[in-house]
Amino acid sequence: MLLINELPIEVTKIYPSSSFKGLEILFRIENHDYHFLIGNSTEPFPLNVKHIFKEKDVCPFCQKNIYAAPLGQQICLEFQKNLPVLLKYFQKKYPDIF
Repeated sequence: MLLINELPIEVTKIYPSSSFKGLEILFRIENHDYHFLIGNSTEPFPLNVKHIFKEKDVCPFCQKNIYAAPLGQQICLEFQKNLPVLLKYFQKKYPDIF
């Protein structure tokens, strides 16, 4: 299980989604980029976290071989197991956005 609060998460962008009602968060952990989708901006709920790697690499969390985006936009299975905790992390760190 991931210890979300101990990860060196660097947020690169938080914005309202243009394709659904909710938010999108782009974040980086140790030079690996991820895309967190959150539904419903009034009562947020986590949807998924996708890899958006710039080149082929192994995800340090789910251990999957990930191809460069856009082909590599696969769901990170390890983050999927921790979606509620990840959402709480961002809500606590960025309360003005939520």
